[in-house]
Amino acid sequence: MSALTVNFAVYGALAGGNENSTQAIDVKAALQSAINATQGIVNINNSTMGQDPSKGNTKHFAASVSLDGVAQSYACQEGQNIDFYHWIAPTTQS
Repeated sequence: MSALTVNFAVYGALAGGNENSTQAIDVKAALQSAINATQGIVNINNSTMGQDPSKGNTKHFAASVSLDGVAQSYACQEGQNIDFYHWIAPTTQS
């Protein structure tokens, strides 16, 4: 199986929905460790991301991950699973 490389990953929330109160952390290393340990299927939560950056708020996740040099963007809400090895490329409309 080809290696996945995490280029960027962030996890957090806007505290209380306040646009001026960002509580987010860089989770690049945590995501790389989780991908390596789970063959690419990761549940995005406080445990796998290493901590709770915004207690009491629903967190969101975003990442850029490369497989064989091709980068793909991912996003989800806390508690969802992402299978980083299987994604469907978006179709281009003409």
